Amino acid sequence: MTNANLTRRSFVAALGCGLLAGCSAAKNASTETDASASKEVVYDRGTPEAAAANGVDTATTAPDATVTIGMVGDILVHTYVWKSGVQDDGTRNYDALFDHVRDDIQALDLSMLDQETILGGESLEFSGYPSFNSPQEFADAEVAAGFDVILHANNHVLDRGMTGIESELSYWREHFPDTVVTGIADSAEAAAVVPVIELASHKVAVLNFTQDTNGIDLPSDAPWCTRMLTDEQVDSDFAAAKAAGAEAIIVCPHWGEEYTEGPNDFQREWAQRFIDLGATVIFGNHPHVMQTCEWLEASDGRVVPVYWSLGNFVSTMSRMDSMIGGLARVIIDFSDGDVEVEEARLTPLVTHKIYGPGLTTYKLVDYTEDLAAANAIRNDTGCSGFSRAWCVDFCAGRLGDGFDPETCEFVPAID
Repeated sequence: MTNANLTRRSFVAALGCGLLAGCSAAKNASTETDASASKEVVYDRGTPEAAAANGVDTATTAPDATVTIGMVGDILVHTYVWKSGVQDDGTRNYDALFDHVRDDIQALDLSMLDQETILGGESLEFSGYPSFNSPQEFADAEVAAGFDVILHANNHVLDRGMTGIESELSYWREHFPDTVVTGIADSAEAAAVVPVIELASHKVAVLNFTQDTNGIDLPSDAPWCTRMLTDEQVDSDFAAAKAAGAEAIIVCPHWGEEYTEGPNDFQREWAQRFIDLGATVIFGNHPHVMQTCEWLEASDGRVVPVYWSLGNFVSTMSRMDSMIGGLARVIIDFSDGDVEVEEARLTPLVTHKIYGPGLTTYKLVDYTEDLAAANAIRNDTGCSGFSRAWCVDFCAGRLGDGFDPETCEFVPAID
């Protein structure tokens, strides 16, 4: 664990009102506006000033040269995913979903996930595919697992309309105000905010966009409720991030075609635009299957890792390839005023699909043939061949050179 991580964990409370989508300002925050840029809020993740304010020895808060940022894919809450956490007394707990990756998540300096379904809560009636509404206790489990940023711009955010968005954001605001939730908003003022997170005295922006909303029109009185992948929104958010002094810009688009092996022309065009605008790394999602990571060159000569799709972190889909997701990790080096990705890697994950309390997700390296034999995916049509060996072969074929079948780690080479 890096010093930056130790620092951040020590005073996450210094964030104050850290819920991006639900408030317009944060403790230890500053805002700026201009004609072309959204407002920005700087979330304090461990500066010496924040340490002193919280009674922490500032000798532990010296800036680190590197920070490690990671993300997992879709938390896709099908009916049997939310039912898996129902306890005997009727309460709900989803900690078990993250049990086998918790240490990896908590070792990151900044950890993110893609919350595919709205956490509208019980009053809106729980439902799975095709129009989702999920228990708010997923937020409890995600925070307990160590996630810092919840990415919410996706095609299912309007499944319960503005009521669902407002209900979820109210829960985050009440229970976890220090967690950054981005991509959705319950007010125009909140929608104008771009998160810029302070990590070990370095500023990191997180930009989140969705390609579509499954044909559901944006509310006429709240067109700002989710961040759409448009020229105007992208230009505005990059401008705001730069105006805030962001040294690194993390872009998280919800894009692409479901179940495809690799990116389409739409993704490639947007990826090149992102990196030419200054993106440091791109973490993509939406296809529900893992796609590879590759390095692309920006117009200024930088090389940027692009994770086209991290697949599902958890789901009960009926496809073998949808059981495989990834934990993406990058090390960003801020030495000498230059910002570059020192290393990019991907750790394949396996959803252990069980119709009950055993539903969880493992790292592939820890997954066994016995576990695979008990995975309920084997009962789905065309999926009887699911095994650990199949998972390893799938990753080798999908990820290509750089995947080690022994360690089950993928490190994409820079061409």
